[in-house]
Amino acid sequence: MTKRSLGLMAVLLLGACAQQLPPAASVSPEFDRLITDTFQDTPFDTGAITVLAEEHGELRSFRLRPCGGNHICGARQGHVADAPAYWVVTGAYSGRTFYISPGGDGWIKRDGALHPMAWN
Repeated sequence: MTKRSLGLMAVLLLGACAQQLPPAASVSPEFDRLITDTFQDTPFDTGAITVLAEEHGELRSFRLRPCGGNHICGARQGHVADAPAYWVVTGAYSGRTFYISPGGDGWIKRDGALHPMAWN
């Protein structure tokens, strides 16, 4: 067998193994959080983050930085709570709640609706 054939067989076997995993919906949020914390970027682990989101058809940025204890500062001092799937930031920007997930995405709740966002 050639190296190419062996490589192809290995990829096919790995693909078959991957299909034996349980569906993601059956994993607890706590276990999912452990895996994502281990393999993805965690917000605020190296300091401030920048959040990007669309508001009224325009790209808007928000700067969130740790400012002591469980506080996060933006336009003003807010509060951060660590929930199983998100870090929830309230009070840093008027009328907005940030749901920040590991890996660079999340949601902003504004005017009672959730809007997608990205962070870095």
